[in-house]
Amino acid sequence: MPKYSFIADQLADTLNPGETNSARGTLSAPSVEAAKAAVEKSLRSRGYEPTGPITITPK
Repeated sequence: MPKYSFIADQLADTLNPGETNSARGTLSAPSVEAAKAAVEKSLRSRGYEPTGPITITPK
């Protein structure tokens, strides 16, 4: 399965309203769309809501 890098520069912290954060990392996924969906799901499960673009690039 291909590896992708992601950057999410604008994340709203839903557990601490008013706080913002960013995240970056790598993951394996079958497609760019699947990688983006996985990143969004993971961020939301940790209490972050993407408020800006999430950039996915092949690694």
